[in-house]
Amino acid sequence: MLLSDNEILKRVEEGSLKVTPFNRACVTPNGLDLRIGGEAVILIPGPEYNSRKVSISDQLELPAGSVVLLLTLEKMELPLDLVAHVNLRSTYARLGYLIPGTIVDAGYRGRLTLQVRSPPYPSTLKKGERFWHLLFHEASPVGKGYGGRYQDSVGIVEAGGRTDKR
Repeated sequence: MLLSDNEILKRVEEGSLKVTPFNRACVTPNGLDLRIGGEAVILIPGPEYNSRKVSISDQLELPAGSVVLLLTLEKMELPLDLVAHVNLRSTYARLGYLIPGTIVDAGYRGRLTLQVRSPPYPSTLKKGERFWHLLFHEASPVGKGYGGRYQDSVGIVEAGGRTDKR
């Protein structure tokens, strides 16, 4: 079952779904908008993995077609009976931004590091901007919640040393 605004608000108020900072204006009829936090990692084109970490005090200028990892402003804590799908808000999709399919597992805690490809022209993203849309799905409670390397993330977490050199 996809959670409605009423169910999301109920779970936040009772504490089974934690979102910090929580902004009621980010709750939509069928989800929750997430905002851009204050950190980014820009992936540098080249023959091997290379990146540059930057702080976002106000806005982030992106070259055309760049790949960037962005941190959400919100810290999440999902209970064992909720799974979330991360989508791009449709306004940004229409502007040419792209994100890969991303799932937030039941039991996940922390801020999210999410990959974005910018449009085919230079663009600007602002800190605090509502950029992603999270859809919550109720599931049978899992026996063991998420316990991977991204658990309890507070800052950008890059891929675990993978360089895609084969």
